Amino acid sequence: MNKTKILYITPLRGGIGHWSRCLIEELDKLADITIVTFKRKRKEDDTKPFTRVNDDFILEVINPKRPHHIIEYSNKKSLENLVRLTEEIQPDCVYFIMWAGRQITWFLKDYSKVLNKKNIPILLTLHEAYPQIIQDGDIKLFTDSYAYANHIVVLTEDALSDLSRAGITIPISVIPHGNYHSMNKNKVDDKEARAIIRKHLSVKINDKTRVILFFGFIRDYKGLIYLIRAAPYVLEKAPETLFIAAGSLELAEKPTQYIKEIHRLGLESKFLLFPEFVKDYILVESFYKAADIVVFPYVGVSQSGTMFTTLGMKRPVIISKLGSFIRKLEKEGVILTSKPQDPKSLADKILYLLKHEEERKELVERAYRILKNEYNWEIIAREYHNIFKNLTMKS
Repeated sequence: MNKTKILYITPLRGGIGHWSRCLIEELDKLADITIVTFKRKRKEDDTKPFTRVNDDFILEVINPKRPHHIIEYSNKKSLENLVRLTEEIQPDCVYFIMWAGRQITWFLKDYSKVLNKKNIPILLTLHEAYPQIIQDGDIKLFTDSYAYANHIVVLTEDALSDLSRAGITIPISVIPHGNYHSMNKNKVDDKEARAIIRKHLSVKINDKTRVILFFGFIRDYKGLIYLIRAAPYVLEKAPETLFIAAGSLELAEKPTQYIKEIHRLGLESKFLLFPEFVKDYILVESFYKAADIVVFPYVGVSQSGTMFTTLGMKRPVIISKLGSFIRKLEKEGVILTSKPQDPKSLADKILYLLKHEEERKELVERAYRILKNEYNWEIIAREYHNIFKNLTMKS
């Protein structure tokens, strides 16, 4: 029996790239997948040659020569190229991974219209139904871009509710984010990780130092400012604590606010900001494994790949109590939560976990086990494959 032929369109960098890598690894066993990805289009990319795929985690599964790198969503010619490729491949279904970027909405809408005329079904996965930081007209802009899809997948019940409120009547399924256990390569142990971070940041870390980590892109809705403001409360009772925030400021709305707040609170030696994208894999693993606790003080969130990475690294998570998927994980005993935008609440949870070491260990082991069994990519891939087959039968 022939496999279902899928044209799979996705970014292959960052969090969505990691997500697609895990799904493709399992979908390849079930379907005939052709991958299309996006040219990175940032100012710094204009001054250097475009490389296909350069993330080591993604390269474990996806050969860099495999994807067709043709989409440049600021270019009408690129859409024509994608339509031509689609006609050549004649897929049973197109699968489009969408993120909440205004710049991609026209591309998705126009491409979906073409697919409708050709009677080729299109499935969307929306990693965020709408942007975390809403601008005037965003709800209509994004809703209109989804209008020509045959089926939509979201990662949370909250996203499903958002789409329903916006008037979406297309069939919608909720398939949660999968675990990132495969990102934990055990390249370094805790002691080696601390030595690497100590050298890389030129900072003193000894056996008594308790390390609190914030990791990932730094934007207003990630709430880093509230972790900075929580630090004095923690240091008052646990003076050996060191805070580290590592992540790119490339998209930050007000990039100088964090250093200013650190200086205002006199935290220069206790709160280190490493404002760069961390590409080197050993360094990524070292940041996680040097930490006693990883904190996500989000102001808004739909889902969090970085949180799943943390749990795969067997590190305890404190995250703002926002949204259905966080409440579900809290109920399962996988994470601890704090009140959003409340530095004192965040500090109390950090101090609690610092004080209860055995509970920290139990928390991460339980989280690792539950995510391995219930947030399994093999199960997720089968759910997607069933949707592909149903869409193909209807077309």
